[in-house]
Amino acid sequence: MSTIEKRIREADFSELDEPEMSELDWQEFNEGISLFNSGEFWESHEAWEEVWKRHSENSRMFFQGLIQIAAGLHQLGRQIYHGADKHFRNALWKLRPFQPTFLGIDVRDLVMTVEAGHRQLMELGEHGLDCYDQTLVPKIKKLPSEKN
Repeated sequence: MSTIEKRIREADFSELDEPEMSELDWQEFNEGISLFNSGEFWESHEAWEEVWKRHSENSRMFFQGLIQIAAGLHQLGRQIYHGADKHFRNALWKLRPFQPTFLGIDVRDLVMTVEAGHRQLMELGEHGLDCYDQTLVPKIKKLPSEKN
């Protein structure tokens, strides 16, 4: 059994309700989205990590998934195949249970785009990353909500 398979088997997917978000949580969460959508993946990772650190509920896995997409895209930009592959794989299994939406985010669209990008990454292999289709770099779509 691979490490990822073991982590998935051991993960607690119960009680994935939206967490209580403070004003600071929303501020940093939304800042992370803005940074991510601007292509500042490392910075978005840092903003979301602050929110993740303040939460202990099972749904904090959602923040980890976002962080790992950002880390994967950062690694892709640095032409580090193994890092991008590992982070995309980890992000996908963490985010899939939160579909279709979570915290005002269109998670279904995000997951589908990351899946397509990961498939292309696998097809290109370690030496083909220069040909990665940049239209497969996801944007995080927020849905209208009074909470965020």
